[in-house]
Amino acid sequence: MGNIPRFILILFVLLLLILGTGLFPFKTTLALLAGIIIFIVSFMSTEITLYFLIFSMLLSPEIIVASTPAREISLRLEDFLLPLLILGWFARIAVYKDVQLFSKTPYNKPIIVYIFLSIFATGLGYISGRVSILSGSLFILKYIEYFMIFFIVANYVKDEEEIKRLGTAILITSFLISVYAIYQIPSGERVTAPFEGRYGGEPNTLGGYLVLMISITLGLALTLKEGLKRLLLVGLLLLQSVSLLYSLSRSSWLGLIPMYGILFVLSERKRDLLFGGIIALLLLVVLSPAVVSERYSSTFQESPGFERTVRIGRLTFDPSASERITGFKDAIKAWKKKPVLGYGVTGKGFIDGQYFRILVEVGLVGLAVFLWLVYTILKNLWLSFSASSDPYLRGLSLGLIAGTAGILVHSIGANSFIIVRIMEPYWLLVGLVFSAYRLNKYKQSISV
Repeated sequence: MGNIPRFILILFVLLLLILGTGLFPFKTTLALLAGIIIFIVSFMSTEITLYFLIFSMLLSPEIIVASTPAREISLRLEDFLLPLLILGWFARIAVYKDVQLFSKTPYNKPIIVYIFLSIFATGLGYISGRVSILSGSLFILKYIEYFMIFFIVANYVKDEEEIKRLGTAILITSFLISVYAIYQIPSGERVTAPFEGRYGGEPNTLGGYLVLMISITLGLALTLKEGLKRLLLVGLLLLQSVSLLYSLSRSSWLGLIPMYGILFVLSERKRDLLFGGIIALLLLVVLSPAVVSERYSSTFQESPGFERTVRIGRLTFDPSASERITGFKDAIKAWKKKPVLGYGVTGKGFIDGQYFRILVEVGLVGLAVFLWLVYTILKNLWLSFSASSDPYLRGLSLGLIAGTAGILVHSIGANSFIIVRIMEPYWLLVGLVFSAYRLNKYKQSISV
């Protein structure tokens, strides 16, 4: 413990040296100062840094570092914040001997195997000239980043009140995002999350995020008993639902179906959920905006002049759906040539569907490991839900089970398990629920 003041003193001396030398440009000096301050904060209080991380996940601006006509390569605030958080965590491990780097969790094996497999398949792809080492490495680093969020939360959170505070911060972020989305409605464009780059936003990304957040909000509303908290959650749910509606994301709308079904099956308040669902459907039928009705009905309408229209039986698909289906067919053709380990991460370019992308990039082996990871998530979420007696923690587990089902369906038409703005909050929530389960088991072991 005596090393801590000395450690902080050294960092403050570094701050003074940076200010005094004038060796760096002013903006660089400010960036270094901010980085060192965040590092100190993350060392002193991981919880505060996690709050920064939660709000930056959806509210941070992007810095464009490179671009192509098709896409841009950008860095966001959490891309800088998370490494500093990790460094601060390593520093805590060095000082506090009782802090672990990676505690033993059921997720360790599937995560490690999936990362190793992605690296191996991408390495083979690079050797064969199919993969750009830069793009492949950046995507794999993103996967590692998501998993590191889980490990930091799982290692750090030691108290149920911390789980509730961090969960509340996630809901507040969702409120801010929903307000921002509703603010965009008068523009007539599909609503998106803020700071989504110069080529326009990604409404489907916002939709997937909102499916997850709606599920968490509903899960808590169904388990909490305090009237005021439930009323606030219902208000938040209305904002989230309007935002999701105007995202015009059909994959997200589909994700609501399994999400609602699982909530209905597992919840003890089936009557409330059924009544609320009926009211929501009636309001949707009566008040459904023209743009929403048009988006739904246009799914099965051929667009004049579009030559790649897909027809399956009597069904005809619009250009957006047709392009996805064509992409899936192309992915299957490509996969048949390399069925076991695939082409490596980014080895076949952009594929707008999670399962087909995994199949092409890391083959059948990679898809099997991914499904193993999903099974592990759902199994442990269920264990947490079954074992928890605290209404908040039970609701969080319930919401995440249903939210995972919603994201799995959303993944049919999106790369949901790769998208930053969905996966960062998702893995943080997985970490919180695992921490709740671990704390509950510890309590039971003490009481025996």
